[in-house]
Amino acid sequence: MKKIKFVLIYLMEFLLIFYCTTGTAFGVNLADNKLVQSGDNLNSRITNVNFDYYKYFFGLDSYGNTVITRYGKPPVLETEEQKESWNSTLEELGNKIKDTLASKYMYPHGEVVTCGTNAKGYFVILFKYGNVDEPLMNEIYVLIDNSAKEMGIQDIPVEFGYGTYRQEITLNSEQGIYYWFGESTENLSESDIHTIQEVMKEKPTTPVQKIVAAYGKIPLLKDQNEIIIWADKLFAIAGSTQDKINPYMERGQVIVYGGELTRLQVGVNETLPSKEKDTIIKEIYQIIDEEARKQNITDVPVFFDEGVFIDEVATEDLGVVDETNLSSSEEKNAVELNNSNNNNSESDSGNSSSGNESSKNNSTPGFGLLGGLTCLFGGWKLRKK
Repeated sequence: MKKIKFVLIYLMEFLLIFYCTTGTAFGVNLADNKLVQSGDNLNSRITNVNFDYYKYFFGLDSYGNTVITRYGKPPVLETEEQKESWNSTLEELGNKIKDTLASKYMYPHGEVVTCGTNAKGYFVILFKYGNVDEPLMNEIYVLIDNSAKEMGIQDIPVEFGYGTYRQEITLNSEQGIYYWFGESTENLSESDIHTIQEVMKEKPTTPVQKIVAAYGKIPLLKDQNEIIIWADKLFAIAGSTQDKINPYMERGQVIVYGGELTRLQVGVNETLPSKEKDTIIKEIYQIIDEEARKQNITDVPVFFDEGVFIDEVATEDLGVVDETNLSSSEEKNAVELNNSNNNNSESDSGNSSSGNESSKNNSTPGFGLLGGLTCLFGGWKLRKK
């Protein structure tokens, strides 16, 4: 009898381990359940490092999303025409609920920060990290679902997630008064609150990039301090691997390398043959990944995009020096990181103004910005020489 009990216990332990390992229990795949744990990759082919996966209708631009849960059933979209038509329908739905969402659920009145869609056809709602629970998501889903039904859409697919935000909002351009997203709004005037609310209803400007590959994963960054610390780690990795990336730059295979706010960027020469690009991408990611692991970072987020060298004569005619050929997104991220480091150091020294007050943007580019530009464009000079 004891032997039978032992066998049964052993069998149950084996089955339990099997279910946990495979994610399957009693014939149900746990990955298909409605709720998804924060940070899980829902699909190995999908990475939050490729920002092109999301398109935003209004709100702030996110520097990396973490899925919380999904509702509804996504449509089957087989052609580009079907995808474009569905995206237009979802944007129409977004405009339909915008005013209600902005006045009741959207920052600074609520937790919602961004509204948009993703490549799988989900209507997307992104929150700032904090007071988000299932009742809130259920309530917002009902709002979206009811409006969708009025448009003839049943079982509207909605993805809820956390966004990563680092943005400065202009409150008064003439007086140079700005507000960093995430700061307290207690001491802001009604006019300032209204300005923020109107900004949240605008379509964010998203840089156009020709991303050819994206690896790793941007972690859930809960506040501005975690974002700054993470950006510092990425710049450290970029700096430590610069010497190994320089040969690719000297050969003209790579045209830019460095860190954005939440991910690393490698710009590959688009004139290279496809096989050579694939080889370079694999080699470079291995170099970066090995260095990242030495610094206790796994799944380091890196995206590879395509570009070409700017003609030297053309840039000289424009009076532009090589190391300042920044794209709008790269320049924005470098400046933001510099301002972040300035704010962080001021906070550490106890000399910062109250977190409840909006401050004037009087900072000048310091070591953080210059270091970022050197990291991004250190190889540019080598190539030109």
